[in-house]
Amino acid sequence: MAKDKIPSDSAKWLARQVLSMGFSLERVLKGTDLGISWMNDENALVTPDQYLTIVGNALDVTGDPALGLNIGPKQYLGDLGFLGYAIISSPTLREANEAALQFWELNGSLVTLTYSEEQEHGTWKILPAFPMNDGRTWIYAVEELLSTFHKAACFLSSREVRYAEIQLSYPDPGHGRLYRELFGCPVTFGRKADLFRAASILSDQPTFTGHHRMALVCRQQCRELQAKLQGEDELVTAIREIIISSMGRIPHLTVIARTLAVSPRTLRRRLQERNTTYRHILDEVRIELAKEYAGTTGLSVDQIACRIGFTEAATLRRAFKKWTGMNIKEFRKKNSAS
Repeated sequence: MAKDKIPSDSAKWLARQVLSMGFSLERVLKGTDLGISWMNDENALVTPDQYLTIVGNALDVTGDPALGLNIGPKQYLGDLGFLGYAIISSPTLREANEAALQFWELNGSLVTLTYSEEQEHGTWKILPAFPMNDGRTWIYAVEELLSTFHKAACFLSSREVRYAEIQLSYPDPGHGRLYRELFGCPVTFGRKADLFRAASILSDQPTFTGHHRMALVCRQQCRELQAKLQGEDELVTAIREIIISSMGRIPHLTVIARTLAVSPRTLRRRLQERNTTYRHILDEVRIELAKEYAGTTGLSVDQIACRIGFTEAATLRRAFKKWTGMNIKEFRKKNSAS
């Protein structure tokens, strides 16, 4: 679903990087109807067209076709506000990745990410957050994502993290050598999709910045910001509240619809408009509560399973392993240590 406005953190960060190179604000924001008041407003939003114009201006004034690769390593997670701190405080790289994906839209990024894990590797696919007609804009967006994501992984693990491979849909932009120097992995151009892979074993690496209780606080702040940003998520919030209040007796979608005074068909359609489903919302609530109960209470596995609507503890154990990459005992031990 196209959005009229998005958070401006990423757009402002790019503008500041170009300003630091000695170029004027007027040149960076040319054609956007934005000015210094927008730059100084922490809550200001930006339209996708305005952001794309800023990217085009940045590429024009710097004359650097590899701008995304060159400035990406300069970004710090703290620049992303509560999203950044939710990532920083995550106890493992897996949980940091989950936080990033769950609250990605708070960044106001040019791209969206999907993640899948098979056998020995995790794969992130890079997709445009909105239509882009300028090929060089897409190259900038992908390059910035690759470099900032890599910088964040190295920072969180306090070690050099290498991608296993990078596949890109566009032809070599003329600086393919720079990709290989920065990431030290095979890079192929002209493929069907834009993606990168890393060894799945890296996901279970602890972060040296992890703090379980802080992660819970930051994620809650992110949820509130996300709901406020989406506006229409009053519906999702209402569904979450019904699920939580009914824990142990998970309501069917028809019950949710009746409670909200709409038909099941209408409810499904409204959720589809929000790019989500009832199952997705239910799974998110279960994941959040399971982690919170396991990490902050002494409840038994049976008690946790009952509270989040699982009929058997074995089902919860399998689900928890899938969600976190570790069993409940390991999760509790790691969070107790942190």
